[in-house]
Amino acid sequence: MIGLTDFLHKIIKVLAAVALLVMMVLTFSDVNLRYWLGEPILGSNEMTEFLLGTIVFSGLVIVSGERSHIMVTLFEPFLMKKIPYIYRILGLFTNIAGIIAVTLLIANYTRFMHGQGNETEIREWEWWWLGTLLTALAVIAVLMAIRSIRRPLKQMSADDFGAIDAGDDAQRPEQGGQA
Repeated sequence: MIGLTDFLHKIIKVLAAVALLVMMVLTFSDVNLRYWLGEPILGSNEMTEFLLGTIVFSGLVIVSGERSHIMVTLFEPFLMKKIPYIYRILGLFTNIAGIIAVTLLIANYTRFMHGQGNETEIREWEWWWLGTLLTALAVIAVLMAIRSIRRPLKQMSADDFGAIDAGDDAQRPEQGGQA
């Protein structure tokens, strides 16, 4: 499963990057065509909605595999001191339960949309295609979350990109700089 999830993680990162690039080019082109020529791209809003859904759920896969979710850390220092093991396990299983719940909700709604035959207004694309993609990405996010219990994917550090210079270290007290 580790090899499969590593491969899926890389593929989903590329999918998210391509979807973001296409969405940016589409939006840029649509705005410029509308402004300069008075001819917007037909159905660009619908295309952007599909791309945004793809980007959001690709992000869910990525953060699930890297265990890099946004957390509210109000009680974290206290809980890490008093019950570190229980706190960690509770966080991981709450994350998995949340992703499973989202997956089931999207899958059920996709079945409903397929049964209704709902389409977008301009392009007349069936909405269940997007729901199917989002459900597949959510299932992959569940796999990533389960995998991250034992071994999270290696996170890229700023050193990997050569982005840290000597001036940045002074801003980080945890690395020995002055606050």
